[in-house]
Order: sequence, then C-alpha cells, then structure tokens
Amino acid sequence: MITFITVESVNLILGATWTDESKKAKSVLMANTWMNGLNLKLPCNKATHETIIPDDVKQAGAYAALAASNGGLYQQKIDSGVLLSKTVDADDVSVSKTFAELATNSSALLDSDLQLALAMLKPYGVSQSQVRVVRG
Repeated sequence: MITFITVESVNLILGATWTDESKKAKSVLMANTWMNGLNLKLPCNKATHETIIPDDVKQAGAYAALAASNGGLYQQKIDSGVLLSKTVDADDVSVSKTFAELATNSSALLDSDLQLALAMLKPYGVSQSQVRVVRG
C-alpha cells in the first residue's frame, strides 16, 4: 500500500488541531486506504522507479483524512438527495418522504472536504463516475 500522507504531513497542511489526537492515526489510515483504491496515475522517479507523491496529492489526502475524522469518508446514507416533501400523520401512523432523484454515486452526496479531495485528484486519473461509494 502506498503511504500518501502521514499524521505529521496532515498536521503541517491543516494545522495540528484538525481533529482529536485519538482520531488522527485511524483517519490517516482510512484516507491512505481510500486513495490506494483510486488507482491514481502518479509520476515515477526515473532513476529509482519510486512513486513520487506530488504536494497537491498530499493536500487532497489531508482533506480525505479530515473527512474521515468527521465520519464522511466511508459514510453510509439511508436518505439521499434533496427532500421534496415529507408527510407525518399521528393516529394511524403514516410517514412519507419524497426525495429528488439523485444517483447514489453522485458526488453531491459526499462530504465537502471529500469533494475537494476528489477535485484535486482529477488530474491523476480520478473520474467521479469511477469512485465507488456504497450507500445503504
């Protein structure tokens, strides 16, 4: 697995207070795992054949870690889209919700920090239609 970011690099990019200390290691692990799943096309050092992690990829990773720390990276959603109408009856118990049609893989459903990370990674081969997001 490629390590795109570390806790230290996220602290440098976002500041040391980006999340609680207890969440940092797991959030960075989640972000690195998520980014590895994107199959990014990164430059390679011709002499050593090592993958080069550009600064904008590290910054995108930092925003993915921030989204992970807020529960927005591997988030399950049961209600998706813009709520158009909602009906509630009390006595005979009737609940109804109507949402605007929105594809479950739409980036509009994603955390704003994650949307930013995806936009920053687009030059490296990320297509929003290729990002697999599982919704409940």
